[in-house]
Amino acid sequence: MQLYKYLPQPSDRMGTLWALATINDACIIEYGPAGTTHYALEGLMQFNAQLEARLFTTHMDENDIIMGDSTRLEETIREVDAVHNPPVIFVLASSIASIVGTDIQSICENLQEEIGAKLICFTSGGFRGDYTVGIREVLTALAENMVKAPKEKLENRYNIIGCNIDSYNFAADCKEVESIMKDCFGFELNSVFTANSSVKQIEDAARAKFNLVLRGEGSECAEILKERFDMDYYIGCPYGFRGTLQWVRNMAKTFSIKANDIYLYQQLDQGKKHLMRINHALFNYSNFNGILAGSYDFVTDIHPFLTEEIMINIEKVIVNHSLRGEGYRRPAKALEHKLAVNPGEEEKEVILSKVAPEILLGDGVLLEMGAHVPVRIQVANPNPRHYYRIYDNTPFMGFNGAIYLIETILNQIHANRKELKARF
Repeated sequence: MQLYKYLPQPSDRMGTLWALATINDACIIEYGPAGTTHYALEGLMQFNAQLEARLFTTHMDENDIIMGDSTRLEETIREVDAVHNPPVIFVLASSIASIVGTDIQSICENLQEEIGAKLICFTSGGFRGDYTVGIREVLTALAENMVKAPKEKLENRYNIIGCNIDSYNFAADCKEVESIMKDCFGFELNSVFTANSSVKQIEDAARAKFNLVLRGEGSECAEILKERFDMDYYIGCPYGFRGTLQWVRNMAKTFSIKANDIYLYQQLDQGKKHLMRINHALFNYSNFNGILAGSYDFVTDIHPFLTEEIMINIEKVIVNHSLRGEGYRRPAKALEHKLAVNPGEEEKEVILSKVAPEILLGDGVLLEMGAHVPVRIQVANPNPRHYYRIYDNTPFMGFNGAIYLIETILNQIHANRKELKARF
């Protein structure tokens, strides 16, 4: 058992709630104490996200736990269905409900005939793994239980799978992907799984031509949609100028669509100018060492941009979660020896001490642990300082994201130039 000075890793229950919370017109019922549901709701405040679904809790007392009485849950499901008439109700087991062995699945199956809403249940209660397991289960369940067969296909539409509020920059990144798809291919966004989405949009997901998967946890969701509706998909994220160009080319080949070469040329020409500026700024530092931390897909996709285009010497890459389940792409050989998967706080302290970086790109906790590092840029959650990201035109993905990151690093270097000069 690990000791924590900062924050423990969120469980799969938290990932489930995060993935469901932004689906408009849905209702969520958690069978458990009111305090645990309130705690989960407070966590949304760190994600720059609004609770779009209606969230309810049944509460539980000693009699429910000791006697195994599920009457509260059954009555709550009936009441929510009658009062709010939602198209779908997601029923979650809390940690206590899971420990005492409440059979949420059977309860929902027995009630389904008398309930107007579709009942979809999640039974783990926080005991199957970290938050990525919960997000994976939600995305998979949506593909299995909510997406409907389309009456017609829309040839110029696509879906995004894996844009979820646990990603630090999800709103701006989703907007940037949408912009690239429109300017480069003339395609319009159809549905998002699940940030700022709705029940209707997810039900209509199969109307789109293909799916863009932004995280490994969405691979099973994409596979199910491919099997059910013959929808092809591509897994990967666009980071940096070269990375975004390769992402565009891969999609053009995968989906047999033509890219706007004039648009690409303009973006790359602009990118060269910005890269020259940061390369010149780093010329004075012979070995600008760094540590990168975040989700697996984020760190593996952005690593080439930082090391090959900006020319930062990233010595260690920290993945902030386990790698359970299928869909995680194998890292490049240049990255394999740098990876530290799901390390504890003590191990992170050792990494910080050993590398002694000049730049730290990571989550809010790692930035606090590395308070002595001259250049510190937050690129991942958790976000304990409550730094809200209200403006959604500051992406990390795409051509604009590359420019924004270059600007951020340049400003940090300038602001900390005295401390940096003392190191070299």
